[in-house]
Amino acid sequence: MMLPILSIMPSTAHAADADAPAAADQAGSAASDTQTGFGEILVTARKRKESALDVPVALNAYSAETLTARNVQTVEELTAITPGMNLNNSITGSARSDRSQTALIIRGMAPSRGNRTSSTFINGVAVSDGTVTGIFDIASAEILKGPQSAYFGRQTFAGAINFVTAEPTDEWQGSFSALGGTRSYVDLRGAVGGPIIPGILSFRASGRYFSRDGSWKNAAEPGNTLGDQSTRSGTLALKFTPADNLTVKLLGMVANDDDGAGATGVILPSQSNCVINGNPYFCGTLPGLAAGQPSARTEVTPGVAAMFDEYSPLFSKDENIDHFGMKRDSNHFSATVDYETDGGVTLSSLTGVNRTSWTVLYNLNGRASPYLNTYTTGPEALEYTDWPLMIQHEQKDFSQEFRVSSPQDGPFRWMFGGSYLWAKGYESYAQLYFFSGLSSAFSSINENKTWGGFVGLSYDLSDQFTINFDGRYQSDKIISYTAAGDVGYQKTYKNFMPRITAQYKPSRDMMFYATYSRGVNPGLGIDPLLSVPAEYQSALEAQGVTHGVKPEILDNFEAGVKGSLFDNRLTISADIYYDIWKDKIVEQTLLLQRENDTPLFVSVFTNLGKVALKGFELDMTARPVDDLTLTLAGAINDSEIKSGVCSTCSTLSGNSDVRGNRLPFTSKYSVDASGEYSHDIAALDGFKGYVRSEFTWKSGVYESEGNYAKTKAATTVNFRLGVRSKTINVEGFVTNAFNNKTYTSVQPNWDISNPAENFGAHKTMYVGLPQLRTWGLRVGYNF
Repeated sequence: MMLPILSIMPSTAHAADADAPAAADQAGSAASDTQTGFGEILVTARKRKESALDVPVALNAYSAETLTARNVQTVEELTAITPGMNLNNSITGSARSDRSQTALIIRGMAPSRGNRTSSTFINGVAVSDGTVTGIFDIASAEILKGPQSAYFGRQTFAGAINFVTAEPTDEWQGSFSALGGTRSYVDLRGAVGGPIIPGILSFRASGRYFSRDGSWKNAAEPGNTLGDQSTRSGTLALKFTPADNLTVKLLGMVANDDDGAGATGVILPSQSNCVINGNPYFCGTLPGLAAGQPSARTEVTPGVAAMFDEYSPLFSKDENIDHFGMKRDSNHFSATVDYETDGGVTLSSLTGVNRTSWTVLYNLNGRASPYLNTYTTGPEALEYTDWPLMIQHEQKDFSQEFRVSSPQDGPFRWMFGGSYLWAKGYESYAQLYFFSGLSSAFSSINENKTWGGFVGLSYDLSDQFTINFDGRYQSDKIISYTAAGDVGYQKTYKNFMPRITAQYKPSRDMMFYATYSRGVNPGLGIDPLLSVPAEYQSALEAQGVTHGVKPEILDNFEAGVKGSLFDNRLTISADIYYDIWKDKIVEQTLLLQRENDTPLFVSVFTNLGKVALKGFELDMTARPVDDLTLTLAGAINDSEIKSGVCSTCSTLSGNSDVRGNRLPFTSKYSVDASGEYSHDIAALDGFKGYVRSEFTWKSGVYESEGNYAKTKAATTVNFRLGVRSKTINVEGFVTNAFNNKTYTSVQPNWDISNPAENFGAHKTMYVGLPQLRTWGLRVGYNF
């Protein structure tokens, strides 16, 4: 289905009921009046189904049809089309940009590694590490902006993303789609479902295979590319309705990713254009890559193979990687039960289990510029080699939520509930320091246990005016373990997080609201000085690191409007917000010199201080004539650091004061627009021809709180041309038509290409590289 966007708050909402099957998502066909971009979409932002236009919450809601129209297949692509959102996949202190860990940034609230400011949910069930491999077989995607702690709980400080999956139906239906494009781009999808016991038990099964070569040639290895990706995934859903007032839904999802070396570039010290405190650095807009970049050695040499053999893995050897890049397995299971009493009260239960494990192997120096090898015997005795690093990570979680809700047709509506989330993460690494030998150890074992109770109250003072009060009391117990498995640090945080909203609806088609809400993010619970050996604590204190990391607190003030005009020919939504972010947690990768002069990189978490954020978001959809639909969405997300220090900035410039600067990794301005014209084809009964264009622009992002350098603005334009009916869709497309090469992420680092380097200050930039121009053909069929 090729559909434009229906504006909700503050960006997009689309299609009809969120329960509708997503067959059109697979086939990409379109046909009904509810699919014009102006149909209603139901969202679950307040744990109940409501029209997005009636929810006093800033959100983006995308239907399966819209995601298919724009061929959005990954969380990265969803972020790219959403104003007010950025994604940073360049990991702090490392030379990699890949799919192993991605930081979602909503309204400029960039998280530190492992300490997300927003969380991901599937049908309201938490996915603790945020991993959702691809966007597949869903009915809608909801992006909620601002603190969502009252209903969604832990780590929804800046917002939450909820994917609503397609449900089984009592009618047999299915779909298939195939996409082929340049650089061996293949995407095959299929889904089928129907009744097992009519009226009582139904199912839906889906599968997907996706693969494409990277856009960037590896200068160090002619014929090879960087950024290759491959995913296999499948889902099975069951819906059991033994009685009219009882529904049980079960969902299982499995996915496997097998990627090549990430598309990472290095901006070299030789490209520096300024000097800061005697250190060559970059000021203003970052330059492009130098000749011979990107480059990476991805050969598994005898020395790397020996590292595999000597390494004591976190998981079984079977889960080790055997090539440079990433391998990941993720599994999700959830069960939801809804029971409605004779009095209209609904009892609900949500249960979820997730496990994600990944292994990544990459070169820490970021490019083919190797260390001199000091080994003289053994398989590592090569003349030169790069600095290979292997990381294994595993995250497990279990969650349970119960809630009871009143009927929704009275003037007073209520909901009470409680939840529990257990999550545990493990991480280990192996690396070859060729000047000091093999190092292998656990880097972290962390566990959290979160209990919460929440309430949602709504009262209609009149037909036009409603007061809403939502709140959650939450207890977070966070535990860090030593490599031996002993408790090293633990702390419990207890907080109450309210949200108060006044809602005014002067007419059926227009609504205004004003909200105050609070978010609290307890962080990782790690004492930065206790995370290193005692002999290094004084050196960290000299760089401004102190004991304890306080929880982050966000006070959000927001006002907005949503509505439709001119017989629904125009929908409009807008909001403004002002946030005060206290004790922002940041990760600092600091350098300590050991007695043998070998560098020791230490990553610690500290509180930055206080940040003020303000913004404006606007979204409009217009259909001036039946065959033409236009959309325009934009956001201004500004920030100012009011107080705090930046240890990394002090290492570079000697000045740790960053007051008055903006937060890094986020675009201040962003715009997304689309236009589609479709018309009946006289020679093909039931078919329409269409042409569609999409435009996305995001301003550049700073590399650090120091605001020394920033990326260029990114402009992406796509074109699509095709024909479609209720059952068939054929489309040709070109994405990134003008071959935008703007970096997708940026991370400052030291030049570690030479062991004799004085690691005194940052001298290089590791940057993520985008997908380049891609041509392709997509065919879909519904049955």
